[in-house]
Amino acid sequence: MPFGRDYHPRIADAPMRERAVPVRGSAGRNLVHAADHNARVTLEALRRAVALTRQDLAEVTGLTAPGITNIIRRLVEAHVIRPVDGGRAARFAIEPNGAFALGVDPYGDSVQVAIVDLKGRIVHRDRRRAASAAIADVGPVMRAALSDMLDAFDPALRGRLLGIGVATPFDPAAITAALPGSLVTVERSSVAAALGERLLGAAPGDGSFVHVLFGREVRAGLMIRGHLFHGVTDRAGRIGQMRTGEDGILLDEAASTAELQPLIDRHWDAGGGSDDFLSQLDNEGRALVERWVDRAALHFVDAVIAVSGFLAPSGIFVGGRLPRDLISLFTRRFAAVRSERMAGPQQPQWLPEIVPATLGPDCVLIGAAMLPFLETLLPDPREPPEVNGFATG
Repeated sequence: MPFGRDYHPRIADAPMRERAVPVRGSAGRNLVHAADHNARVTLEALRRAVALTRQDLAEVTGLTAPGITNIIRRLVEAHVIRPVDGGRAARFAIEPNGAFALGVDPYGDSVQVAIVDLKGRIVHRDRRRAASAAIADVGPVMRAALSDMLDAFDPALRGRLLGIGVATPFDPAAITAALPGSLVTVERSSVAAALGERLLGAAPGDGSFVHVLFGREVRAGLMIRGHLFHGVTDRAGRIGQMRTGEDGILLDEAASTAELQPLIDRHWDAGGGSDDFLSQLDNEGRALVERWVDRAALHFVDAVIAVSGFLAPSGIFVGGRLPRDLISLFTRRFAAVRSERMAGPQQPQWLPEIVPATLGPDCVLIGAAMLPFLETLLPDPREPPEVNGFATG
């Protein structure tokens, strides 16, 4: 994954929503911002590796050896990296307990919360239900779940919590009002899922991919060369509004998981696993799933052709808050539909591979939890790339 010379997000000290507006005309970063940027790039290199020497880091990031030495000293003092034994040259690795963040994924009347460490691993999690999907009911459940999770968290580590990331369809102002006094970062669920794949999944080396999130609506997070593409007023990725299939219906209508949600909710509420959803279904439930898979795969082909024609991504990941075995069934059915559709000589042969999202049903939750890390420690793919000192996008 590109960083260092090939990865230059704009780092600023303003809040996220202010930072989302690119600043043009700046000829470069000041020394404080440059130091912050270089530290973020170095920490990202270490986060993606087991352990690296100073020379390794200089080669990976493109920074000078003295610069790396200074950054290493600062990161060790901040307790986010540590020296490790082995080899003649000193090696350094991420200290997973050096920082933590809270992730919140309110979806319908369900609320999931988790604490994630610097390596992106869930160390605590909880799932609760609200009386309804309205923010008036969801908000108190979020507050209670977060409060209980903090109470159960090691008191010695609470000072290392960076903040709360929330992936939600609600208005950001409603979320911040529901969580008063907290440092909260809010993003759309599809963006959070794409960020999770970018940071912790199997994103292609060129950083260009699409993450499609199936739910009551179908949305996508678009990554171009390692950076999130927002579109005008943050509306990019609304692929569910495309008309697809011979019947010309919206993809939201054809591929919405609303009819499957009661089956999925019962499975999670009963403590079911991510790989045994299909095996637990009765005949009626299996028939419902098969109808959804057939219809969704048939209409999704048109969306894939359109997205691939415009963006030419290296890969397309599909997922959602759905069991892994359901997504695997969908990708297999899609492959069959695609093979039949692409048999004609006039059909495009350049469609990228469609694969299940790496983080499975936790893709949104983990992506949300990574938001505070992007705000404070790591290079932020949400920021536009810079070309010759100018922010683009």
